[in-house]
Amino acid sequence: MTDFYPVLEQLLLMGVLIALGFYLNRSGKIKQAAENGIAELTIDIAFPALIFTNIVRDFDLSRLRQYLIVPVSALIITVISIFIIIIITRSLGYSRREQEEFAFVTVFSNNIFVGAPICLALFGAQGLILAILYDFGMQLILWTVGIWLLKDSGQNAESHFLANIFSPPIVGLLLGLVVVFSGATMPEAVINITDSIGAITVPLAMIFIGLQLAKSTFAEVMGNKKVYLLSFLRLLLFPALVYYGLGLFPIQSLLRSVMTILAAMPVFASSSVIMEKYGHQSGFASAAIFATIVFMAVTLPVFIWLIV
Repeated sequence: MTDFYPVLEQLLLMGVLIALGFYLNRSGKIKQAAENGIAELTIDIAFPALIFTNIVRDFDLSRLRQYLIVPVSALIITVISIFIIIIITRSLGYSRREQEEFAFVTVFSNNIFVGAPICLALFGAQGLILAILYDFGMQLILWTVGIWLLKDSGQNAESHFLANIFSPPIVGLLLGLVVVFSGATMPEAVINITDSIGAITVPLAMIFIGLQLAKSTFAEVMGNKKVYLLSFLRLLLFPALVYYGLGLFPIQSLLRSVMTILAAMPVFASSSVIMEKYGHQSGFASAAIFATIVFMAVTLPVFIWLIV
């Protein structure tokens, strides 16, 4: 049980930072332009620096085969999850369009803003590395199968696949891998600089989540009945299937734990924007983002207790 106390402390810190972001939005101290700046600073600069530093310092070439298991597993888990959702929604009488929208919103998790910081807190640098690798596998499905689910036959096929796959965090990962595989030694001053920049990632990410939560009210979101089914699937069923399913295979405990935590993450933060882009109503996605972040406060400790 003593091993759980540091985890609780980290989660409490994240909760305080989220509450701070909520307060900053509701009090009007943060404007939309500043909010956009926080998001861009986090994703485009701080996260890549954090990932690069941890890759250069802690990537273990002897574990390469284990590392490769993670993005492959993410591909498989995501595809299976889509099939499960389609079966469930079809049995409930959803129209084809409703099935596709529900599947897109439900299946993709927020591995960057929420999952990676939590994995870093729970498992250290190795957890962060594995979280980014897992997200890479999920993103491959998101920008292929996911976009296919949303598109009408007459829509333009252009989805900026490469630009989305090779996002700044992934570029940070790849640059770090180049350094590791080349055997180059980075100057300590460079590592110290990227480490300092990367240190602001978690606080900024948590504050940003609080800013997003403040845009909706609990009463508005809870009026949507589909949110309850989505939250059950996203936060309870899928992580349980991942945890017990991976337990059937001779997979390292750390890998199983990281993938379970990522499977228990809330809805992908950009799902509402993507749905809007491809001609779908984004209200349900926005409600799902809010609800799953709130409900995660109850469901995530269950899975942390299972793996710690």
